[in-house]
Amino acid sequence: MRAKRLIPPEDCCEELARRLQIIEHHQHLNAILGINPAARAQAERCERLRRRGQWLGPLHGVPLIIKDNIACAALPITLGCKALASVRAANDALVVRRLRAAGAIIMARANLSEFAFDVRSRSSLGGDVQHPHQPGITAGGSSGGSAAAVAAGMADAALGTDTGGSIRIPCSYTGLVGLRPAWRRTMLAGIAPLSMSKDTVGPMVHTVRDAALLHAIMHGVSPSDPLPLPLKHRRFGVITALQGNDAAQLTVWHQALERLRLDGATLIDVPLPILTEVAAQPCLSLYEFHAGINAWLAAQRDAPASLRAIVDAGDHLAEFSPLLRQMLSSPQLKTPQWLQGRHFQRYLLRTLAATAATSGLDAFLYPSVQQHPSSLEKMPPGCAPELAAISGLPAITLPCGVAENGLPVGLELLATTRDEHYLLSLALSCEALFSSE
Repeated sequence: MRAKRLIPPEDCCEELARRLQIIEHHQHLNAILGINPAARAQAERCERLRRRGQWLGPLHGVPLIIKDNIACAALPITLGCKALASVRAANDALVVRRLRAAGAIIMARANLSEFAFDVRSRSSLGGDVQHPHQPGITAGGSSGGSAAAVAAGMADAALGTDTGGSIRIPCSYTGLVGLRPAWRRTMLAGIAPLSMSKDTVGPMVHTVRDAALLHAIMHGVSPSDPLPLPLKHRRFGVITALQGNDAAQLTVWHQALERLRLDGATLIDVPLPILTEVAAQPCLSLYEFHAGINAWLAAQRDAPASLRAIVDAGDHLAEFSPLLRQMLSSPQLKTPQWLQGRHFQRYLLRTLAATAATSGLDAFLYPSVQQHPSSLEKMPPGCAPELAAISGLPAITLPCGVAENGLPVGLELLATTRDEHYLLSLALSCEALFSSE
């Protein structure tokens, strides 16, 4: 079982300096958009308190990296877009405020796919986020900067946002644990919107225990370690239709399934015919982004007046122009397409619940993505990440092995209810199994 990494450092200033050196050494990854100039002063304060035996909380002096669509007071919040380079957050996002209260140091802002649109991270401000293990291929998106930063050792944890897989895809690519919590509107305060009905914010870390710690703090709950659940007699619904045809990844995936069987887990093949409809669903952000970003822009200082102003000025990633103009053509939310998409969210949730009840499932199981990345261009992940994104159920990805091409393989657990604690307990047991090799 992997040990926790998110523990107060022995010397807060030395720890921060070490992490900043790693950031400097890995500038070529394009993972970071900016360093917090107040981080050193925060570390000095934490160190003074530590020497007096005073502790701010469980993250006392722990440096964190925050995706640059999550507000950190007095720091830029750019969404990776040149048009927003001068925008600064007036206040902390709710989750950042809680992390600071627990003692965390906000060290740096992470690069992302511009506006958090994509499944690879490319922005007009930061360029392409490179994979830390194999530069020249993408680290995934849209939270690729957060993933690359943690995987390269710039920090032991980062925050990302996940609308359609944007935490889980880059965590799968880079061998991290990534938690997409159940959808809760209240958790999104201070986060630039993409899709109001699908956006979530969650931790990107090395271990399930660290994911559980950050999740509890972010949600205002007293942290407590999840208890591993014996895998014997646990019932997992394996969605074989999501396995893809990447030979290197499939070898590791089948080995992971065999390890689960040998440990006593019951694996049930789940056909899930609704996957065809999931794959065909129009993205709700096509209808929700325009209204959401305009409201967000109106609340910022020194920001463009509207999405149309950004598009007309052309100060953004040029390849997103067609998508942005398509979004401009949908100024109203309650279109027939949007209403149909919202109806399908509820329909998928009911279908997954009924399937789980019929087969007595503890969780659904499938590869986080269907194919490894091979370039800086986006690799279609398949519709696997959309099961959690559309249904609103929590999901977690964790590494289950490394393929012969040197890239990790992510296994995703999708909960059958909104209970993250039970999901984390299952994930902890799976992590212990896969890390014991």
